[in-house]
Amino acid sequence: MEAFMSTIKAQQFALNAWDMAASFTNIPYIYYFKNPNSGSADDFMPSSRLRASFLKVIEEFPILVGHITVGKDGRCLVDVNPHNLNMPEYLESQSTAHFCDLEKAKFSWDALPQNVATVGAFPAVGVSGIIKLVNVNIIRLAENSGLVLFVSIPHYAVDGVGYCAFVNRWAELCRWMQSNTTENEPPRHDYNFDRSTI
Repeated sequence: MEAFMSTIKAQQFALNAWDMAASFTNIPYIYYFKNPNSGSADDFMPSSRLRASFLKVIEEFPILVGHITVGKDGRCLVDVNPHNLNMPEYLESQSTAHFCDLEKAKFSWDALPQNVATVGAFPAVGVSGIIKLVNVNIIRLAENSGLVLFVSIPHYAVDGVGYCAFVNRWAELCRWMQSNTTENEPPRHDYNFDRSTI
């Protein structure tokens, strides 16, 4: 964790009118992953790799560990303070539901394990007393049959393109960690969070 924290620099991201117009919504999606070797003892999408690749992608999306606040000029901004990071909500649990059950139910909301979505459609203060800028919930399914992944990001932190870039980069880094046997770091991507360039 210390290595991760040392990569985060102090910075502020001013939000524009478009960000604020959409600020009352989250971008939540649920993803399903089927284990082709269901029932085997093989570690499907290992927790350690998911978490390590998640922290790597957060390094490239530092806006997601900031706090939403109001600047001296009265405008909203995301303040990233390396000494007071707004660490994402990252949960992982085990379910008795099997992937086949979800598949048979055509992934109906009613067939999902309870509490998949840890936040609603609107950003709100959580148990910690602050609004998290990323909420992740990983639910491992029965008999190692697969997993359900919930990822939610408030719209004022990123737009739909930014959300997809985040999730795709997380997947890319996870695959890189799975296939790479060297000690080399993965090639870093630099993303632009400066609203004035849009």
